[in-house]
Formats: sequence, C-alpha cells, structure tokens
Amino acid sequence: MMIVVHIESGLGNQMLSYVEYLVLKKLHPSAHIYLETITYDIPEASEVINQWNGYELERIFGIHALNIKDVFSQQQWDKVLDEVRRSDFWDKNWNYPVYITRALNHAGLQLRNIRGDFESPLYTTRHVNMKKTSKPSLKERLKNTALGNMLTKYYRYLNRDKRIAQFNHYHNIFYKGSDNVFTGQWLGMKMQQSGIEFVDQEIRQAFQFPDWNSQENADIAAYLQSVNSVAIHARRGDLLGANGYCYKYGYFSRAVRHMRRHVENPVFVFFTDPGSVDWCKQNPKIFGLDFNKDKVLFVDWNKGYQSFRDMQLMAQCKHAIITRSSFGWWGAYFISNPGKITISPLDEIEINTTCHC
Repeated sequence: MMIVVHIESGLGNQMLSYVEYLVLKKLHPSAHIYLETITYDIPEASEVINQWNGYELERIFGIHALNIKDVFSQQQWDKVLDEVRRSDFWDKNWNYPVYITRALNHAGLQLRNIRGDFESPLYTTRHVNMKKTSKPSLKERLKNTALGNMLTKYYRYLNRDKRIAQFNHYHNIFYKGSDNVFTGQWLGMKMQQSGIEFVDQEIRQAFQFPDWNSQENADIAAYLQSVNSVAIHARRGDLLGANGYCYKYGYFSRAVRHMRRHVENPVFVFFTDPGSVDWCKQNPKIFGLDFNKDKVLFVDWNKGYQSFRDMQLMAQCKHAIITRSSFGWWGAYFISNPGKITISPLDEIEINTTCHC
C-alpha cells in the first residue's frame, strides 16, 4: 500500500497536513507513506507559495519524512515537474490533486486521487484564484455587509453540526482503505471533532520548537508565562479577504469583552503580519481596547524565516483570540494553561476553540 500526502502553503497549513501524515502512519504502520511538496518547486505557483517562507517543517522542526520525489531518479522527477507545470493547475481552480496524481501515475505509480477534482461541476467549493482577481458575485457582496454577516453567522451557528462534519473531513483524513491513494491538505485537523487527540502525543513530539536564539524572545516568553497574557492573532495581509469581517463587525471587541469577564488583569499581546502592525496600533477601538489604560504589547520583531517564533510565543500565553488562520490556531493549540480560553469567530463555529464570539 502506498499513500502520498500533499503539503503546500504556509507553516500552519504544512503542520495540519503533516498531522494527516501522522494519522495515516499510525493507521497503516506497514504502508509506504510519503510526503509530496511539488508546489514549492513550481515557479508558476511561486506567487502563492512565496508569500510565506517555503517548505518549513524540516528547517524549523527537523522533520525528515520520506518524500515521494525520492522514489524517482532526477531525470524522472524532472519529467513529473514538467508535466505538472504544463497543466497550469493554478489557473484551473488550483486543481493540484488531478494533475499531480496524473503526473505521478504517468511516471509509474498507480495512485487513486481521493482528494477530489476541483474543476468538477459537483465540487461546490471555489478556490481563490491565486494569480487573478475577479469581480465579487452578488452573494459575496451581500455577505460583506453587517446584515449579511449577521445572517451568515447565525445560519452557520444553527447548522453547526453539519458544518463541523463537513469541515473536519474525518473520514477522508482517517482513510482506512488498502489501495494506493493521493490525499492530503484537507486542513480539517483544526476543526471540532477532528480526532486530533488520536495523534496528540505524536504531534507534540514532532513539533518541538528550537531554543530561543534571541534575548528579546526569551525575555518576552518569560513575561508571557508570568502574567495573564492573552494573545491576539490579528492576521491581515494574505488572509484579509477571509478575515476582513472580523475587523468590520465587532468580533475582536466581543472576544476582548469575554476575556475581561473571565480573566483577571489580562495583558493583551498582539501578533500580526509586519505590514499590519501600525494599522492595529491606529485602530484600538476595533479591538475594544484603550491603549492608554489597558496593558497591551506588540510582538513585531519576528520576520521572514523567524516568523515561526510568533507561534512559539503565542504558545507561551495563557489564553488566545484567533481568526481563521491555521498559524494562529496552532499557537492556541500549544498553550499549556489547563484553564485556557481560546476564542475564534462565531462565523467559523467549526473551528476547535473553547469559545466562539
């Protein structure tokens, strides 16, 4: 049995996909299971992948899992890459499962794609066109209003059981077949009822952060552990399209109010992309904060290849307020405080946090 697990995107998503790999390794101990990281080697897809810092699991965590490219000679692998590049999958609703599986099979494998066909009329989720922008639909424009947001939020809340089952992809991630398959990047392990506890020990073994390499990070980490620190992951930048409603319709102020009611003397600690630090500092009311009265810190020095340190520092906090970002979710997941409060938007009721606002 052979299983190929696709990994792409930034660190948080890479970690979620690697957890899928860990699940499959545990379910199928005698199978040949490989990672696949082709998108990092496709120049035409670099407009997406290079938003972040490339493939990071090995560099940060020292993970040396088998990669499917190691099955092939360099000449064979070059042919696989060439075929995937010629597919233009990034202009076809980011339909990597079909075209990568096809290229691997042309190279001699016999894989069945269980990840899906993103171009199929039956596939209702439309991926963001990473290289082009299109005019939003009427439905999208209506959703991007206060009324539309309110209706969306409560519709999702009323249908939470269905959404949880839809987005945790439990049966896909916990694949129990015996044939050769291409899978991965379901990104369901941050959702409620995902089954992540099945590999919690393996996760904590795999994702051990390196020691602090700067006094600044070491000092702030010690401080975060000494106070009732509340991480605010105000990710904008590349995810502003997905998280914009959080800034428009009161999510952060509701979450901060919830923390005030349940946390004594909270210290609010901002983690955000470098381009959004000044914006956050100029908009305290959006976060329900008064920077002259509240205890507020900004962690704004971890950039580029050191960006992962923000996740490591979030894990030193006692509580967390996050958005849809998988990076922020991991920071909240690793918080060791047994009484931690982690909050995500009510609009994303399926995300596995202790509260939703």
